[in-house]
Amino acid sequence: MPDALDNPDRLFLIIGALLYGAAFIAGLLPLLLRRKYPPALVSTLTAMGFALQTIGLNLRGLEVKGCPLGNSFEIAQFIGWSLVLLYFIIGPVFRIRLLGFFVAALAALGGVTCLIPGLDRPYPHSLSSGNPWIELHATLALFSYGLFALVALVALMFLIQRHGLKEKKYQGIYPYLPSVEKLDTMGRRLLLAGLLGLTAALLFGAIFYLRNSHLVPVFKLTVTCLVWAGYLGVAILQLQGRLVTRRHAIASILLFLLALLALWPVQNARSLPETGAPSSAAEDSANH
Repeated sequence: MPDALDNPDRLFLIIGALLYGAAFIAGLLPLLLRRKYPPALVSTLTAMGFALQTIGLNLRGLEVKGCPLGNSFEIAQFIGWSLVLLYFIIGPVFRIRLLGFFVAALAALGGVTCLIPGLDRPYPHSLSSGNPWIELHATLALFSYGLFALVALVALMFLIQRHGLKEKKYQGIYPYLPSVEKLDTMGRRLLLAGLLGLTAALLFGAIFYLRNSHLVPVFKLTVTCLVWAGYLGVAILQLQGRLVTRRHAIASILLFLLALLALWPVQNARSLPETGAPSSAAEDSANH
């Protein structure tokens, strides 16, 4: 792993992750001590972390001459960045005070990838430059993962609030959570938005696939379609009223975890050379 001090992009990403962690701790301590929750402090620290993470990803993008999505480390960072960006866009609409707290926690967890050896593997630069369909496909897909991350966080808050109501707990974290009805509605809307984003990503990817099907690994295509089918199935069952409240929340969390786990074998598959296939930047870009 390259030394962070010799790589400004990694240094900015590490400091950004530390600020996300500080935002989480700043919110956690008052909740544990049953003191007033500081939303302004949590939001400020999260915004500072987001700013530094943005700088780090921008520097990495300039280095690779494209959207930095070439290895597992960059993908984790981009999903975390998308999550925080969506929080700042969507948060004011839903007005959920603790959403920033949960977002900071997940973003800090994603930032830990800065410290995991082997994730930031080198790869040929300009993997997706020159092909707007592939870059648009990858960006939309990971933005949809950011929406699915928000769905999972809202589902977690739903389960916590439901437990508090069932056990008649009214202190600590529970007073800061909205009603289960509001959380359920928010989760449904975010899931549909994420599903639309992933559908658009697949459509843009299909434009490249129809012309260059030999460059797209079957394993990568299969896993991506399975993730899409999983969320589509949850949305359909939800609309039919067969997957509601607690079961819908649990399904949203499990599906997001499975979608994240699916990224790693896909990323490993793209690094394996294909027999008889040319080794080129176009081939590599198809695997994003």
